[in-house]
Amino acid sequence: MKNKIILTALLLFGSYQINAQCFAAPSIKKPITENSNQEKDKIVKLKITGLTCAGCANHVSSALKNIDGVVEQSVEYPGDIATIKYEASKTNPAAMIKAIGKTGYKAEVINETKSKNKA
Repeated sequence: MKNKIILTALLLFGSYQINAQCFAAPSIKKPITENSNQEKDKIVKLKITGLTCAGCANHVSSALKNIDGVVEQSVEYPGDIATIKYEASKTNPAAMIKAIGKTGYKAEVINETKSKNKA
């Protein structure tokens, strides 16, 4: 009887670990801050379609982190918006959209601005 209880608990806990990945609170929200490369940096907002959970947002976030030139990024779920600060000399929104597309999601530019210089 004791073995059945332990086995049941282990199965439930293992199932919880698998399901918790999709329902975990996203830990990828990072504020976009200014840095010393302000003149070169741009900020783009992308609308992401196909996100169904925080795990999806983490997947997109990981793809963006692997792009050379991405300085900071934040992927919001719910909301389905990616805010990306990047070095214009190293990458561009088209490259980001392509990387997101490889993960199985679609993205389109909402707006693009130069990073403002704070004195």
